[in-house]
Amino acid sequence: MLQLILYSMIFVTSIIFINMI
Repeated sequence: MLQLILYSMIFVTSIIFINMI
C-alpha cells in the first residue's frame, strides 16, 4: 500500500516534469 502511494507520487511528478519541458 505504501509502494502504491510512492509510485503514484513519482508518476505525477514525472508528468509535471515532462509538461514543463
